Amino acid sequence: MSNTRNHSLPQLEALQTNRARILARALEPKASFAHLETAAKTLSELAESALNGHTDSQAEYQTLLYILSLSDDTATALARRWLCNWAYRVEERFIPAADVPTALSEAEFLARIEQEVSSRSREKHPMSQYIFEGSASPAQLRVFLRRQWFRTFRLYREAADLLVNLVDVDDAAALGRYLHGELGEEDEVRSHPRLLAKLLNAVDLEADFQAVSTMPEEIAYLNNRVRSFRNPDVGWGLAVFYITEIVVPGNHEKLYNALLQAGLSEDAAEYYKIHVSLVPPRAKREWQLIARRIPDPAFQKSFLTSLAQHFRVERAYYDAVWAEMQDVTGPSFSQAAKRPANQADQRSCRAT
Repeated sequence: MSNTRNHSLPQLEALQTNRARILARALEPKASFAHLETAAKTLSELAESALNGHTDSQAEYQTLLYILSLSDDTATALARRWLCNWAYRVEERFIPAADVPTALSEAEFLARIEQEVSSRSREKHPMSQYIFEGSASPAQLRVFLRRQWFRTFRLYREAADLLVNLVDVDDAAALGRYLHGELGEEDEVRSHPRLLAKLLNAVDLEADFQAVSTMPEEIAYLNNRVRSFRNPDVGWGLAVFYITEIVVPGNHEKLYNALLQAGLSEDAAEYYKIHVSLVPPRAKREWQLIARRIPDPAFQKSFLTSLAQHFRVERAYYDAVWAEMQDVTGPSFSQAAKRPANQADQRSCRAT
């Protein structure tokens, strides 16, 4: 029997709120279209309230959107996506548009991206610097790796949404090769989620493929990534793909070295090691997905708007993980008891 822990209906019912009940009713097998319309209106109104700055609405909106976006039950998938699209339409009205008064050349566009990355990427965050310099304790590294799991284990599914939106066969082939590598090529045990699972096991964490986040900032980060990959305007998804996948070798090499310094084996840390060698040759090929679209001013605007929004939610997320890391103390890797990957400390498990 399949695990239903990350199915939408049980999660919505557990919230015991009126809006969650409305959404749950719309996802039932015999729900009428009127129920779907009511749910769409309810979610849209909540999104409007959340994005107008109402804190309680924001927390509930992100939680409901997370359940609709990333649950595992395929029977409700089409209805959940339809509902999400209503929320996305509202949300994207509130995202500040990038300032691109005139079309940029490829060199100018790349310089603009590099400027954004240089000033705002996760590599510059104090938490990253703390880990890179070898200051993080084993307990703190576990916090980071637990959060890495949430960012990674479903990424292939989200990237597949971007693939569906690439109508050019050559573009689709380029992203298909990326997914082929992400999933281990000819050997599924070497898929990136499985390699990360091996690393979690080495630090006494469970690699939970049904894990459900309870950290509000993490939920917002994941929701933004899903929305971007699903956007039919592929500039949104390619921006997030670029920053999360192509710009990683230096970051992962430093993380790899930090784990070795903390006493982990090269085999245990293989997830990070392969990104150091695998990504640079892949990046040149996958940049063509972006480069061929640069002459289109609308693409430039979508890409840069999405990139800036990604950095906004990522900064809030990294701030939250950094605070979580600073709160913990603990034994060495060899002394620790096994904890599930979705078990955070009390601070990050607050209700959303």
